[in-house]
Amino acid sequence: MKVVRQGSDLRVGWVILPYSSAVTDLSEIQELISTIRARRGFTTEPAQLVCLLAEEVCEVAAEVKKTWSPNYPDLVPSELGDELADAFVLISALASAFRIDLETAVRAKFLEADGTRRWATAGEQTPDDES
Repeated sequence: MKVVRQGSDLRVGWVILPYSSAVTDLSEIQELISTIRARRGFTTEPAQLVCLLAEEVCEVAAEVKKTWSPNYPDLVPSELGDELADAFVLISALASAFRIDLETAVRAKFLEADGTRRWATAGEQTPDDES
């Protein structure tokens, strides 16, 4: 399906959606993903999304395997990027299915809660906020 910018909108096939190339807010990206998936008629059923996500994670693994296995061609970063994007879209869809705002969740877990946690694998490093 062809994606075309039309002024400040995005045309995805025959559907025109508001879009800005300056979208940097994860919540806006999540909403755009949700809107496009709904317009395309894609599933929002959590169990199906988890299965699709598992499939995409396996495709990420297959791409990364190319970095060390002599039985496969060299890794093409753009192909890995495509698979990571597919996985991200499905993570976003799964979060949306449960009305979880990913930006809020990432900030709360990764930046705040994990930022003050001591990690055994990190050696003698101090929590992020003490650096």
